Amino acid sequence: MWRFIDMIDDMIKGSNDQYATRKTLIARVQDQQNERAWEEFIEIYKRYIYAVIRNMNISEADAADIHQKIMIKLWKHLPQLDINKITRFRSYLSTITKNEVLQFIRSSKRRVAREEKAANDATLSYLDNIRLPDIDKIEEKEWRIHLTNLALKNIESLFSDNAIRVFRLSITGLSTEEVSEKTGLSISTVNTLKSRVKSRFNTELEELKLDLE
Repeated sequence: MWRFIDMIDDMIKGSNDQYATRKTLIARVQDQQNERAWEEFIEIYKRYIYAVIRNMNISEADAADIHQKIMIKLWKHLPQLDINKITRFRSYLSTITKNEVLQFIRSSKRRVAREEKAANDATLSYLDNIRLPDIDKIEEKEWRIHLTNLALKNIESLFSDNAIRVFRLSITGLSTEEVSEKTGLSISTVNTLKSRVKSRFNTELEELKLDLE
C-alpha cells in the first residue's frame, strides 16, 4: 500500500504549488442556488471526507453523523468564504473536519460524565483512541488515493479494458512481469499500454489538483 501511495505522490507532485488553484467549482458552489454545482461538490468530496473520518478510528455510525454535520456546515459557510485567502482548499476541509471531530469528542465525553460511567468504560476507551493528532497524515494519504480514483474514473472511457487493468495493476506496485502474468499479455504490450495510460493519467491528475485542492 505504501509503495502505491509513494508512486502516486510522485505523480501528483508533477503540478506543484507554483500553479494557482483555480477553485472554479468552489466559486460556483458559493451560490447556494446552484444545485448542480453543490451536487458536483458532494460527489467529489464526500468520499474523501468520510474516508478521513473513518481513518481516525471513528465508528461507522459516528462517522456518518460527523460527515453529515460537516457537509451541512460547508453548505452554510462556503458562501462567506474568501477563496482568495485560501492557499489550499483541502487544508480548509481538513480544519473543518478536525474541528467537527473535536466537537464530537467533547460532547461525547460530557455525555459520559453526565451518565456517571466508570473511567474504564468502553466509550471512554473508544474516544481516547480517536487519532486526532494524525489527521494531517491521514488526510494527505486519503487525498492521494482519492485523487487517483477520480483521475482513473475520468479517463477509463478513453482506453480499452486491458489498458486500464494494466495501469491499475502497475500502480499497486506490481512489476511489468507480474502484470504480464496476471493479464496474459506480453511484456511489450504491458509496457505500451501502461505508457499510454500513464501519460493521460498524469495530465488528469494535474488538472484535478488545480481544480480541487
